[in-house]
Amino acid sequence: MELEQIRTRGRDLGLNEFILQGSKRILIQAIQQAEGRKTCFLSEDRFLCHKCDCEWRSDCQKLTAAWRR
Repeated sequence: MELEQIRTRGRDLGLNEFILQGSKRILIQAIQQAEGRKTCFLSEDRFLCHKCDCEWRSDCQKLTAAWRR
């Protein structure tokens, strides 16, 4: 999902503008929290994730350099 699409979704959920301008990780975690889900995107919990139907899974499971997290 593109960042602008994620921001639009965040606006629809009523997230404040400060969060909407944050990083993709912060934004997706805020969306997860607003939807009442566990805020696990790009956290250490992602290595134990078994939710194959999660819409963020492909971005979350990518290998990322430690300095970019």
